[in-house]
Amino acid sequence: MPLYVYRCQKCDNEEEVLQKLSDDPLTDCEKCSSMSTMEKVMGKTSFILKGDCWYKDGYTKGKKS
Repeated sequence: MPLYVYRCQKCDNEEEVLQKLSDDPLTDCEKCSSMSTMEKVMGKTSFILKGDCWYKDGYTKGKKS
């Protein structure tokens, strides 16, 4: 299940929620009890390119001998 980050537009409260793709998004803030104020925000990922032949390692420089 993906981890989503929601932020309240009124009080800036952030919540991380494990949800299925088929689940309805959060809309109500638990901290300030506002309704329909939560918005999904982009969270940081832990995706890292490792190994040879990626752009930072000279992917566009041609073949190494």
